[in-house]
Amino acid sequence: MADVLVLFASKGDEKAYKQVLEALDKNKISYDFRVASAHKTPEDVERILKKKYRVVIAGAGLAAALPGVVAAKVLCPVIGVPCSGNLGGLDALLSIMQMPPGVPVLCTGVDNGKEAAGAAAQMLKGYDKAVLVGGENAAMGKAEEVLRKFDVPCTKGKAMDASALNLAFIPAAHLPKKEDGFAIYCPVAEKEEDAPELALALLKNSSRGLWVGLNNGTNAAIGAVEILNIGGKYTGKLIAYRKEQVEKVRAYSK
Repeated sequence: MADVLVLFASKGDEKAYKQVLEALDKNKISYDFRVASAHKTPEDVERILKKKYRVVIAGAGLAAALPGVVAAKVLCPVIGVPCSGNLGGLDALLSIMQMPPGVPVLCTGVDNGKEAAGAAAQMLKGYDKAVLVGGENAAMGKAEEVLRKFDVPCTKGKAMDASALNLAFIPAAHLPKKEDGFAIYCPVAEKEEDAPELALALLKNSSRGLWVGLNNGTNAAIGAVEILNIGGKYTGKLIAYRKEQVEKVRAYSK
């Protein structure tokens, strides 16, 4: 069985997915490659996802629904690659990065397939603990709450731990500094800073690393749990968590 599913929405995304495939080949990581659209061939997406993988790399441009649709249907980590089209890929970046709390996609920079493949390789190495990095803020507090709910061993630190899965909480307008260690970046901003112009900073700053949405500590934590679950340790709790999310949404329609 292949470790990684590489799933892109169209032949037009070749610029990004060629990087993914070349990097996976170089690192001798097994994969299946498929092209299917969440909008045009949803039945094909459903069929492809019936097979189990340890990591999924999904990419799309424009509305870029594919990575989010995949994340809603699997319990493994999903790495999303926004593909350039209009607006320098900003539309796709925000579509993938700004997933609702509880259903994370770990987003690369635009067309950055190489980053996606490298992140998949890091995930497959396996981790057993998480480190929350950065100053205290509401997003970090939410992430810690979620990790505690899953009984994930976690600590806090000012710098990344090269032996752990890091959740780095950084000002949204700042480019992350280069550090040793694998990380999920969660950009944070105060209410008065949350303006459309901040999206352009995220477009620039996401040139390296994996990202969740603005102030979305929940998705940083759930993304971490999915990575830590590659060996199956948290499967039961992830299934229970998804059921809770379903019940919350359905409660509003009763």
